[in-house]
Amino acid sequence: MTTAVALEAPPARPEPVRPVVGVPAPKAVPSAAFAEAVAPAPVAAPPSLAEPEIGSEAFDVNRLTPEEQELHRRANRVAKVSMQDIKMLRPDQVRLGRENKDICIRLKDDIEKAHREYDRRFKPIMDHPVDYFYRWMVEILAEGDAAALGEYPYAVSIRH
Repeated sequence: MTTAVALEAPPARPEPVRPVVGVPAPKAVPSAAFAEAVAPAPVAAPPSLAEPEIGSEAFDVNRLTPEEQELHRRANRVAKVSMQDIKMLRPDQVRLGRENKDICIRLKDDIEKAHREYDRRFKPIMDHPVDYFYRWMVEILAEGDAAALGEYPYAVSIRH
């Protein structure tokens, strides 16, 4: 047993070096003309989705407190997700609603449920002149055609 302790272990073999596979560096920087050609063209918002006017100034979320800005960000996101959910869960009814221009009537239960939750969560900013709920209904459910909603059941001072 004393001899086994005195023997040294053979030196460990070094790990094989593996080549690093990297992304090759670009050989040329694209020209401004190329960048302009592949960049998406800015799309002007339809008048119904433009920022509403308050007096002579447009409503600017950036002028609000950070807490109110966060509420606006969340309200926008919740409204968008609610409309995406309705579209995903009721695709046939959404399609028929667009064709018959009666989305708000045809999807009344789903819309009312989503609107109650939206109202409950974002009551502090409901007096601001933006309606994310309406905006995403038009954009997602009506595919940009506000007339396809039929009669919008929620009173708002300014729709956006």
